[in-house]
Amino acid sequence: MESQRFYSYSHPTDVHAVRACLNDNALDLLAVGGENMVEVLQREQEDTPAPTFKVIASFYIATTVRALAWSPRTISPSASDDWFLELVVAGTDKQLRLLLKSPSKDGSPDREEIRPFGGGLSGHHKTINDVCFCTSETYQTHCASVGDDGLIMWNLYPKAEGDDDEYGDGAENTTGRNATNGVEGTGTDTEEEVERSLEPESRHSSRAPRTNTNAATPGAPMRPLADAPPPQATAYIIKFPHPLHTISAHPNSASQFMVSDVRGVVCIVDWTKTTLGQESVGRPGWRGHRVVELVDPRALADGVAGGRGKWTGGAGWKRDDKNVIGATYGSRWSVWDLRKLQGGKPIATGEGMEYGGDRFRWSPSDPHLFAISTSSPLGGASVKVYKTTSPAAPREYIILPSPHRVKDFDWLAPLVPGDHIRAWLAVAAGKQVFFVAGGDAPQNSL
Repeated sequence: MESQRFYSYSHPTDVHAVRACLNDNALDLLAVGGENMVEVLQREQEDTPAPTFKVIASFYIATTVRALAWSPRTISPSASDDWFLELVVAGTDKQLRLLLKSPSKDGSPDREEIRPFGGGLSGHHKTINDVCFCTSETYQTHCASVGDDGLIMWNLYPKAEGDDDEYGDGAENTTGRNATNGVEGTGTDTEEEVERSLEPESRHSSRAPRTNTNAATPGAPMRPLADAPPPQATAYIIKFPHPLHTISAHPNSASQFMVSDVRGVVCIVDWTKTTLGQESVGRPGWRGHRVVELVDPRALADGVAGGRGKWTGGAGWKRDDKNVIGATYGSRWSVWDLRKLQGGKPIATGEGMEYGGDRFRWSPSDPHLFAISTSSPLGGASVKVYKTTSPAAPREYIILPSPHRVKDFDWLAPLVPGDHIRAWLAVAAGKQVFFVAGGDAPQNSL
């Protein structure tokens, strides 16, 4: 157990979510979600003795934050004068919001915008647990959300209805449902139709899209003009048999997501794959999208037997190796290597959090580190950091005593890509985000 001084940032309310941006041109950004607002923090260049931040954006959303995700189009003010902030937030009101901020061109205040979507009949009807963006250039304006009622794929910039002359060739979305009308697709459309309905307009447009002086990147989908309401996000739904807890995208897998459910099952799914095999007839729709399914037999057995609480598991996808996935369920952690499937069983397991694991995160700055946390207050607000060379000897950091607990945590990205000197954790507990030095890099890995 580590005993040290922790440096922290204070938020106006209890902090429920933290997420560091991993874009190469936005490594100094951190999003903090509280009970009614989201703050975007920019990290100072000096890390001595610990990271320091300043607030560069605040979005009042009037609901408690459940999860945050950074868009791959985000550019930090430290990287460009034409910076652009874009992220999606999921709230306890079962609604999602797209948060935008960009500099003005005429000396007026910076432009901020909040676009709700997915509320009412159009999106999740049960609790939303996690959200992430596609990280590939092909689908960078698409995000996905998971919750107790499955996975929904969102196209945030669809072609506007009745705007064929300005947006393209008149293709219609026949696979999903509009984010305001609640009309769900049949699930029997072809892969080509799914891709056409969810692709950005510029991918299949016969004409150039309207220009916008506020666009952050050349060729990116238009950010609607002030006198034109933005088109509503469209949805493509994938049902799952059990509630989903986490979702992750990988920069080297354009159309795939990793999702984990509450019973100890981790799946890689391809959301563009809609042709169901014979074995999927009569089964939930997710099996037609499944690429591989991974299980921790002990966690699965405990889940079936009701041996642990409902929300005691999470998973993470190793950023530098798309074949490696980690998860924590109950009091254990597991790591799988897709090159060594072993019938879907993990290649390594170990003891995790005594009162049940809740979050699993791989370090983006040090490929040999991962960390887990528990949402239980019984042991206080604590995280454990593991080295892949010696996973049986983790470092435990108790940040606050019981009854405090960790609501969320994330690894900070290195200010310089490839810098492994020091790995920092941002840990949300109470009204503060604590910064913890997570350890040095060993020489070998799993």
